Amino acid sequence: MFLLKVIDLLALTGLLVQAFLAWVFVAVLASVRDRDRSPGPYRSFRRAFVALALALTVLSVRFFRAHDVESSYDLWADGRLAPTLCYAAYMALKAVFALHLVAGSHQLGSERVPGWLSAVGWPLVAAVAAAPFVLPAIDTLLVLQAPLMVGASLAALRALPAPRAAATGVRTVRAALVGLAASWTLYAVAALVEGRFGLGYVLALNSFIDIAVQLMLGIGLIACLLQDSHGRRLEAEREHERLRRAVEKDEKLRALGTVVSGVAHELNNPLTVILGYAEVLQQGGAGRGAETGEGARIIAEQAERCHGIVRNLSALAGQAVHPREDVDLEDLALRVVRGLAPEATADGRRVRVEPLGGLRASVDRIGLEQVLANLIANGLHASPPGGTVTVGARATAPGTTGREGTAGRNVELWVTDEGPGVPLELRERLFEPFFTTKAPGKGTGLGLSIAHAIVRGHGGSVAVEDGPDGRGARFRVTLPDAVGRTPAPAAPPAEPRREGRPRLLVVDDDAAVRAIVRAQAERRGWDVEEAGTAEEALERTGEGWTAVLCDLRMPGIGGAGFHDRLVAAGSPLLERVVYVTGDVASAGALSFAARCGRPLLPKPFDFGEVFAMLASVGDSAPGDLAGAASRVS
Repeated sequence: MFLLKVIDLLALTGLLVQAFLAWVFVAVLASVRDRDRSPGPYRSFRRAFVALALALTVLSVRFFRAHDVESSYDLWADGRLAPTLCYAAYMALKAVFALHLVAGSHQLGSERVPGWLSAVGWPLVAAVAAAPFVLPAIDTLLVLQAPLMVGASLAALRALPAPRAAATGVRTVRAALVGLAASWTLYAVAALVEGRFGLGYVLALNSFIDIAVQLMLGIGLIACLLQDSHGRRLEAEREHERLRRAVEKDEKLRALGTVVSGVAHELNNPLTVILGYAEVLQQGGAGRGAETGEGARIIAEQAERCHGIVRNLSALAGQAVHPREDVDLEDLALRVVRGLAPEATADGRRVRVEPLGGLRASVDRIGLEQVLANLIANGLHASPPGGTVTVGARATAPGTTGREGTAGRNVELWVTDEGPGVPLELRERLFEPFFTTKAPGKGTGLGLSIAHAIVRGHGGSVAVEDGPDGRGARFRVTLPDAVGRTPAPAAPPAEPRREGRPRLLVVDDDAAVRAIVRAQAERRGWDVEEAGTAEEALERTGEGWTAVLCDLRMPGIGGAGFHDRLVAAGSPLLERVVYVTGDVASAGALSFAARCGRPLLPKPFDFGEVFAMLASVGDSAPGDLAGAASRVS
């Protein structure tokens, strides 16, 4: 008797613990907000645990009341109204638990909830709820409940991914479902053969088995939640990275558009001058020698300025090379003024170049022209109608401000305008790329940054300050160690010492480039042949060329492939090739120049320099080239 009371007490304790545990999992699943989870599985599992917790609570009340007082035992005995109602609620809630368990498993396995589940839902709940009114004994109800729980477990297992393809959380849920099916099979068997084999203790202590199964199911769902949360976080990070790359791409495209706009802005002025004088020459200027000579000289100046602008754009990355030459600063400033667009000096604005007394400096002439052009253009834009922009220069001693006309090693240039000046808060940002104070569409923010980069490439500095008497702004450029560095005159180009006329093969995919090179070469006494591709040139390597001028970027194998084929064949023509490219600052050109060891000249090139180089390689490369074609594939 005492043993039976102990077993009953343990059974009641297990039931209470099981109910408490079910409510804990309800709280855990309820704490997951809709925005933090996928919409289906955990809502269904939460409803399943709510139904289970209510069912276990109702059953706990039934058995607690039966053990409360001896006098009330008869009122709560099986077959009475109170326990029958409790059993009816318990059975209905367990049916709801089974239905939501199957639905949640389908959703967890990324499947749609089958239609039959909704069709059988309420009829099934009503049927199992009516069973206690017909069969009120708890053991009989356990036997009736077993097919429902085993069937629900098997249906849920079928909906989940296979163990090998499932994550840890899903595998734990699968194990709990297997345990649920096995335990209810055991309960049914124990209830059927209880009187024969004495398995009543299994039924009395089934709550402890259910606790283990319930724990496994809840832990598996929590693991799924954590894994889903981790997966969503990774997906969010991937989406963030995708959006970041999209924003970067958009910013790069915007920056590219700004750069292209800036390049167009920088090139349009000299191109306007070139086109204007070219039209004058085409319309009859050729009949007047002085006008023709002046127009041709200005065209050449402005074309060289375009070349310098393109080269100096690379100075923004600090990669530009600034070859120095001896220049007259006053003549350089006047050249820049002559190249200004007519609209720059509209409304009576003008540029005055102070007499510089023959001051000369060793600088990058094209680069310094670009610096002055940008500073003068900004000054004219800032000055009012009728205003004057003044350009001046002086030599100063290192580390001193100097006086105008004082001999020294440094050169200081300034451009002063009569505009409103530059506020102090903007002066530090004035030389940043793409920063501009002009109205939209009126400036790109590249002019001053390019000027700053060119000056920095000289080792100098550029600063802005108030103009004289606080009126306007003065941009001051300091170039260190620039005075008195006149280079020795270059030796005249050596002519080939070969008998007869030297022979040149021009390899370039641009017919206009081949034509001008041919014209320049024939003026210098060369016999010229052309090839439009490197492959065509390879077929003609054995024709005894004095030199080869080869473009680097062409369709097909290009100049690099041409070089590699000559190397592979051991052709003596390799030492007679000079390469040219319009993209000398690109990674491919720099890499090729580093490995090939051959001359690489930038386009547009100085024809005197090109033909001096061609004469040099042609004269210094001995050996008979006949038959070389047979060794080049």
